[in-house]
Amino acid sequence: MLTLNAQTSHCKRIDGNLPDGKILDNETLQTFVINDSYDEVSIDLNPSNTLNNTTSSGTGFALTSNGLIVTNYHVVAGAASINVKGINGNFSTSYKAKAILFDRTNDLAIIQIEDHNFCTIDSIPYVIKPLSSDVGENIFVLGFPLRASMGDEIKLTNGIISSKTGFQGDITSYQISAPIQPGNSGGPLFNHEGGLIGIIKAKHRIAENVSYAVKVSYLKNLIDLLPVIPVLNIESSIGSLSLPEQVKVLNKYVYVIEKK
Repeated sequence: MLTLNAQTSHCKRIDGNLPDGKILDNETLQTFVINDSYDEVSIDLNPSNTLNNTTSSGTGFALTSNGLIVTNYHVVAGAASINVKGINGNFSTSYKAKAILFDRTNDLAIIQIEDHNFCTIDSIPYVIKPLSSDVGENIFVLGFPLRASMGDEIKLTNGIISSKTGFQGDITSYQISAPIQPGNSGGPLFNHEGGLIGIIKAKHRIAENVSYAVKVSYLKNLIDLLPVIPVLNIESSIGSLSLPEQVKVLNKYVYVIEKK
C-alpha cells in the first residue's frame, strides 16, 4: 500500500526505462530500481502486507474467467515470483502467475495465472463502470489487509466517494472514506450496484479515513493494450442483490497476491 503525506518532501517510485503499457516478464520487472524523488509527497513502497522477510502480499481481482487478474503495479514490482491464493475461496492452494502488462504511472498491473493446475473460474459477475462516479456515492472495498493478524477471510470496508480527485488534486483517482490497511493494495472498489469503479492504491499518512483508488477508466485503457483484448462482461448479475449477498458472490473473484 502506498502511504501519502503532504507534510514531507520525499517520494520514491519504481523507476525504469520501459514505457507505460509495456508487456513484460517477471525477470524484466525485477530489474527496476527505486531512485526518483519528488516534492511534497512521501510514498512508502512497502506495497502491502509483509508476511516474512521474503514474502509480501496485496490484493487482486479477476478480470476474466481464464486467469487474467488486476492488481497494483507496486504490489508485483520487483517480484522474483508471483502466487495467487483464494481462487474459489481456496487459500491452501496457490497458483503461479506472471506479470504481462503494466501502467507504472497509474500503478496498475495485469497478471496472468500460468499454472497447469488452474482451470477456468465462473463468469465474472460485475461490470467495469468507466464513467465517472459522483461525490457522495456509496462504495465498498474488498481485500486482504494485515493477513498475519487478521487472517485470510476477505475483509469489507465501506464508505462514500469523498472527492472525484485524489492526492493533491490528482484527476486519475478518487478520494474515498473507506478505511484501508496494508494488504488492501490492488483490491477492487465497487459502487452500491456492485459495479467496478476503481482499484485501491494508497491512503493518506495523517488524515483519518482518506484513501485513494485509481479510476477504472485507466484500467480500461490498459486492457485495450493486451495482445488479445478480452470480451468483458456488459451486464452485472449482482446489481439487485443486498450488500451481504453481493459480497458472498464477489469473494470468489478477489484474491491474495503474494510476491517473493
